[in-house]
Amino acid sequence: MSFGWINLVNAAFVVDLIVMSALGQKKSGLPPMQSRRKVLNLFEQVGRYSCMALMVLPLAPGLEFGFASSGAMVVWLLSSLALLAVYTLLWTQAKKGGWVLYGLAIVPALLFLCCGVLLRHWALVAAAVLFGVSHTLIVRETLERGETP
Repeated sequence: MSFGWINLVNAAFVVDLIVMSALGQKKSGLPPMQSRRKVLNLFEQVGRYSCMALMVLPLAPGLEFGFASSGAMVVWLLSSLALLAVYTLLWTQAKKGGWVLYGLAIVPALLFLCCGVLLRHWALVAAAVLFGVSHTLIVRETLERGETP
Protein backbone atom coordinates (compact mmCIF):
# COMPACT_ATOMS: atom_id res chain seq x y z
CA MET A 1 0.00 0.00 0.00
CA SER A 2 2.84 2.40 -0.60
CA PHE A 3 3.99 4.62 -3.40
CA GLY A 4 7.29 5.59 -1.80
CA TRP A 5 8.93 8.61 -3.42
CA ILE A 6 6.12 8.82 -5.98
CA ASN A 7 3.89 10.29 -3.24
CA LEU A 8 6.16 13.31 -3.00
CA VAL A 9 6.31 13.84 -6.76
CA ASN A 10 2.54 13.46 -7.09
CA ALA A 11 2.08 15.83 -4.14
CA ALA A 12 4.21 18.39 -6.00
CA PHE A 13 2.00 17.91 -9.09
CA VAL A 14 -1.15 18.47 -7.01
CA VAL A 15 0.30 21.55 -5.33
CA ASP A 16 1.28 22.90 -8.75
CA LEU A 17 -2.28 22.39 -10.04
CA ILE A 18 -3.73 24.16 -7.00
CA VAL A 19 -1.31 27.09 -7.19
CA MET A 20 -1.72 27.54 -10.95
CA SER A 21 -5.48 27.38 -10.62
CA ALA A 22 -5.56 29.95 -7.81
CA LEU A 23 -3.16 32.32 -9.57
CA GLY A 24 -4.85 31.86 -12.94
CA GLN A 25 -8.31 32.40 -11.47
CA LYS A 26 -7.17 35.59 -9.75
CA LYS A 27 -5.33 36.97 -12.77
CA SER A 28 -8.05 36.13 -15.31
CA GLY A 29 -10.91 37.39 -13.16
CA LEU A 30 -13.06 34.46 -14.26
CA PRO A 31 -15.87 33.63 -11.87
CA PRO A 32 -15.88 30.18 -10.28
CA MET A 33 -17.93 27.79 -12.39
CA GLN A 34 -20.96 26.15 -10.85
CA SER A 35 -23.73 24.04 -12.26
CA ARG A 36 -27.33 24.77 -11.45
CA ARG A 37 -27.63 21.04 -10.77
CA LYS A 38 -26.37 20.40 -7.25
CA VAL A 39 -25.60 16.73 -7.95
CA LEU A 40 -23.23 17.71 -10.77
CA ASN A 41 -21.38 20.11 -8.45
CA LEU A 42 -21.21 17.33 -5.85
CA PHE A 43 -19.79 14.83 -8.37
CA GLU A 44 -17.19 17.36 -9.48
CA GLN A 45 -16.05 18.07 -5.92
CA VAL A 46 -15.99 14.39 -4.94
CA GLY A 47 -13.99 13.61 -8.08
CA ARG A 48 -11.60 16.54 -7.60
CA TYR A 49 -10.77 15.90 -3.94
CA SER A 50 -10.65 12.13 -4.43
CA CYS A 51 -8.11 12.61 -7.22
CA MET A 52 -5.96 14.89 -5.11
CA ALA A 53 -6.05 12.52 -2.13
CA LEU A 54 -5.46 9.37 -4.20
CA MET A 55 -2.51 10.99 -6.01
CA VAL A 56 -0.72 11.38 -2.70
CA LEU A 57 -2.14 8.69 -0.41
CA PRO A 58 -2.64 5.09 -1.56
CA LEU A 59 -5.87 4.80 0.52
CA ALA A 60 -6.55 1.22 -0.54
CA PRO A 61 -5.46 -1.31 2.10
CA GLY A 62 -4.03 -4.51 0.69
CA LEU A 63 -3.53 -3.18 -2.83
CA GLU A 64 -0.16 -2.54 -4.38
CA PHE A 65 0.31 0.21 -6.93
CA GLY A 66 3.25 0.72 -9.17
CA PHE A 67 4.55 0.95 -12.68
CA ALA A 68 4.49 -2.08 -14.94
CA SER A 69 7.96 -1.14 -16.21
CA SER A 70 10.61 1.55 -16.01
CA GLY A 71 9.28 2.78 -19.37
CA ALA A 72 5.87 3.37 -17.78
CA MET A 73 7.57 5.44 -15.09
CA VAL A 74 9.28 7.59 -17.72
CA VAL A 75 5.96 8.04 -19.56
CA TRP A 76 4.31 9.01 -16.24
CA LEU A 77 6.94 11.63 -15.47
CA LEU A 78 7.11 13.13 -18.97
CA SER A 79 3.34 13.14 -19.53
CA SER A 80 2.74 14.68 -16.11
CA LEU A 81 5.26 17.46 -16.73
CA ALA A 82 3.86 18.10 -20.21
CA LEU A 83 0.27 18.28 -18.91
CA LEU A 84 1.32 20.68 -16.14
CA ALA A 85 3.03 22.88 -18.73
CA VAL A 86 -0.08 22.86 -20.93
CA TYR A 87 -2.24 23.70 -17.90
CA THR A 88 -0.01 26.66 -17.07
CA LEU A 89 -0.14 27.87 -20.68
CA LEU A 90 -3.92 27.57 -20.77
CA TRP A 91 -4.26 29.82 -17.73
CA THR A 92 -2.38 32.55 -19.62
CA GLN A 93 -5.15 32.40 -22.24
CA ALA A 94 -8.12 31.92 -19.88
CA LYS A 95 -9.70 35.30 -20.69
CA LYS A 96 -10.34 34.07 -24.22
CA GLY A 97 -12.89 31.60 -22.85
CA GLY A 98 -14.36 28.87 -25.05
CA TRP A 99 -11.98 26.06 -25.89
CA VAL A 100 -9.44 27.32 -23.34
CA LEU A 101 -11.94 26.74 -20.53
CA TYR A 102 -12.56 23.23 -21.81
CA GLY A 103 -8.80 22.69 -21.77
CA LEU A 104 -8.61 23.92 -18.18
CA ALA A 105 -11.22 21.30 -17.28
CA ILE A 106 -9.77 18.43 -19.28
CA VAL A 107 -6.02 18.76 -18.67
CA PRO A 108 -6.09 18.16 -14.88
CA ALA A 109 -8.43 15.20 -15.41
CA LEU A 110 -5.98 13.81 -17.97
CA LEU A 111 -3.13 14.23 -15.50
CA PHE A 112 -5.03 12.28 -12.84
CA LEU A 113 -6.13 9.69 -15.40
CA CYS A 114 -2.61 9.13 -16.76
CA CYS A 115 -1.20 8.80 -13.25
CA GLY A 116 -3.93 6.32 -12.33
CA VAL A 117 -3.46 4.18 -15.43
CA LEU A 118 0.33 4.18 -15.30
CA LEU A 119 0.38 3.43 -11.55
CA ARG A 120 -2.36 0.84 -12.03
CA HIS A 121 -4.38 2.67 -9.36
CA TRP A 122 -7.95 1.99 -10.47
CA ALA A 123 -9.62 4.08 -7.75
CA LEU A 124 -7.67 7.08 -9.07
CA VAL A 125 -8.78 6.23 -12.61
CA ALA A 126 -12.43 6.14 -11.50
CA ALA A 127 -12.09 9.44 -9.61
CA ALA A 128 -10.40 11.05 -12.64
CA VAL A 129 -13.24 10.00 -14.93
CA LEU A 130 -15.84 11.33 -12.46
CA PHE A 131 -13.97 14.61 -12.12
CA GLY A 132 -13.26 15.01 -15.83
CA VAL A 133 -16.80 14.33 -16.99
CA SER A 134 -18.51 16.43 -14.34
CA HIS A 135 -16.08 19.36 -14.62
CA THR A 136 -16.39 19.41 -18.41
CA LEU A 137 -20.19 19.37 -18.16
CA ILE A 138 -20.05 22.31 -15.74
CA VAL A 139 -17.86 24.26 -18.17
CA ARG A 140 -20.29 23.51 -21.00
CA GLU A 141 -23.27 24.61 -18.93
CA THR A 142 -21.49 27.81 -17.87
CA LEU A 143 -20.55 28.66 -21.45
CA GLU A 144 -24.10 27.97 -22.66
CA ARG A 145 -25.44 30.38 -20.02
CA GLY A 146 -22.99 33.01 -21.31
CA GLU A 147 -21.44 33.63 -17.88
CA THR A 148 -17.84 33.65 -19.18
CA PRO A 149 -16.08 35.21 -22.16
